[in-house]
Amino acid sequence: MFTSNRPVKELNDFVDYVWSFYGSDDPLYPIQGLQKKDIYNAFFIYKERILKGDIEYAHYSWGDGDSLDRERVRDIILENPKFESNRFALPEFN
Repeated sequence: MFTSNRPVKELNDFVDYVWSFYGSDDPLYPIQGLQKKDIYNAFFIYKERILKGDIEYAHYSWGDGDSLDRERVRDIILENPKFESNRFALPEFN
C-alpha cells in the first residue's frame, strides 16, 4: 500500500493527517473521544476492505493517503457505536 521503503513512517504520517482533522488538537471536525489508536484500527479495517475487493468494497483503492482515504477512515471510525453521537453533529456557527 505504501510506496516508500518506510511504510511505518507513512502510516504514522497518515494517522497524524487524519488526527489533524478529527482529533483533539484543534481539529476542523472533532470526533469526541477519538484517540489515535482508533485511527490505526480504522486504517487496518480500511486496508482489509481494499485487499478484500468484493462487490461491497470494489470501489475502494488506496489513494496514497489523500482526502478520500481520510474520509473513508473517518467513516469507518463512525461505524463504531462508541462514536455514534458524532455521526450527525453539525458545526456550530456563531
